[in-house]
Amino acid sequence: MNTESASQWWRSPRLRSGVVSGLIVMLCVGTQITTSTYAQYRTQAITDQATADATESSGLFILLGLVGIVAAVALVWRHRWPVWILLSISALTVALPLDAITPLFALYAVVLAVSGPWLWASIALATAAEFASVWRDGTGTQVSSWARSMFSMEDGAAFPWWLMVLETVVFVAVTVGLAMLVRSRKALRASEVKEVRSETKLHALGEEVARQAERERIAREVHDVLGHRLSLLSLHASGLELAADDPKLVKSAALVREGAQESMADLRSLLAVLRQPSDPDISQTLPSLIDLPQLIDESLAAGSPVAAAVFLDRGAELHDQVSRAAYRITQELLTNARRHAPGAPVRLQIDGGPDRGVQISTANRAPDPTDRAIRPGNGLTGMHERVQQAGGESWVWVDDEGAFRTLVRLPWHSRGTSR
Repeated sequence: MNTESASQWWRSPRLRSGVVSGLIVMLCVGTQITTSTYAQYRTQAITDQATADATESSGLFILLGLVGIVAAVALVWRHRWPVWILLSISALTVALPLDAITPLFALYAVVLAVSGPWLWASIALATAAEFASVWRDGTGTQVSSWARSMFSMEDGAAFPWWLMVLETVVFVAVTVGLAMLVRSRKALRASEVKEVRSETKLHALGEEVARQAERERIAREVHDVLGHRLSLLSLHASGLELAADDPKLVKSAALVREGAQESMADLRSLLAVLRQPSDPDISQTLPSLIDLPQLIDESLAAGSPVAAAVFLDRGAELHDQVSRAAYRITQELLTNARRHAPGAPVRLQIDGGPDRGVQISTANRAPDPTDRAIRPGNGLTGMHERVQQAGGESWVWVDDEGAFRTLVRLPWHSRGTSR
């Protein structure tokens, strides 16, 4: 394993925590076994190392060692139930001659996660457990003792009480201080992460405000230019409708006037979306597949025969964005056919369902059946772009019989799913 892979291996928080917990448990198991042995020496008043080496472990102190091992293994769950683990281990340490290191590790976990009265109660109980263990370890004059080994005390010398208090205070203070330092560093990192997220949100909000200002500027320009021209077109069509004597001309003028008025309504809806794209009330006014009959009637009224076959399985569940995209694509295909082959019949077929998506196909006689070249203009280019934005596919070709065909496939998204 090279240095880089070892570094990545150690960066896993769960793995690192497991390794640290394993080392802590192993350390505490060793100290608990040693402490139970020292307890037997104290009970039997063994004062020399030779006698201690020849002494066999009794069943009672073997059981005591097992209790200490259980307390050490319980440290594995110290971060899940920190207070209860500390209370249990500290109570056992006060009542039984167990090691004092195990309560310190439990106290470290409590200081990392707990605040308020429970924290002070845990510190007090851990201090009591530490002092009880140190006091038991320091009493007597036997050779085998943690305290005597630490301070290299002579045989027969009494262990001073103030040194027991000092040892207890130092161990507890160091444990609490290290835990508070780690806790402060974690809080600082969390604060830095929160600050970075806030800055990211502010930056995104600033970009959204800039985009909103640009959308409003474009909306004003479009409204001023197209709104004025459509109003003039509607006005002149109304005048022509009133002045014309030919019924066909009157009908054509009425269609132009109605088309201009509907275009004005569509323009207002699109401009409203441009200004407030997330407003649900505005998006509900945009046409969708429900408005297909009106779109087909408009094509028929404009002199473009349409043979339509529409079948949607569970169409009410189709996502609004997909439904609106399908409507706009169908509108563009019919407009394109009416522009390039006026008066030619158009066959429209729409088929859709959750298992197969939405498929839109059109076919009409090409103006020049011998010309197989496809020259996409703004209409087909915009249609392809809209299909790609919806995550679909589109094809345009002229078949062997000289018919101009288009095929669009859109993915199915049900209501309630995010897109």
